[in-house]
Amino acid sequence: MKKIFLALLLIGSSLFAELDWAPSYEQGLAKAKKEHKVVMLMFSSKTCKMCNYMKKTVYENDDVSEYIKTFFIPIEVDIIEHPDKYGYTVFGTPTYYFLTSDGKPIGRMMVGGATPEGFLQKLKEVKQGQ
Repeated sequence: MKKIFLALLLIGSSLFAELDWAPSYEQGLAKAKKEHKVVMLMFSSKTCKMCNYMKKTVYENDDVSEYIKTFFIPIEVDIIEHPDKYGYTVFGTPTYYFLTSDGKPIGRMMVGGATPEGFLQKLKEVKQGQ
C-alpha cells in the first residue's frame, strides 16, 4: 500500500510541475497578448543535452514551474524544424528570448542552461524589467 501511495504522490507532483508549452510560436504570442504575460521563448533541438537538462531538472522544480505558470507563456522552437528561427539570432541551444506581450524583447537573450535557482533569478529579473 505504501508503494502505491508513493507512486501516486510522485506522479501527482510531476504533473503539478509540468509546463503548459504553447503549441506554436504564433499561438504563444497571441496567448501572451490575451493574458498580458511575458513570453519565454526557448530555441532548442532534440539532441541538445542542456535543453533536456532544463526540461527535466529546472522546469520541474516547483518554484520555477509555478513562477513560469504565473507570469510567462513558454514557447519552444526546435531549430531543426524551424531553421529560419522566426528571424531571431541563435548562437547555441538553448537560447532564450524574453518578450513583452506585444512581442518586444526584454533585456538580453540568454544562451545556455542554469540551475533552478539561477534560472528563477533570471525569470524574476526579466519580470521586473518588463
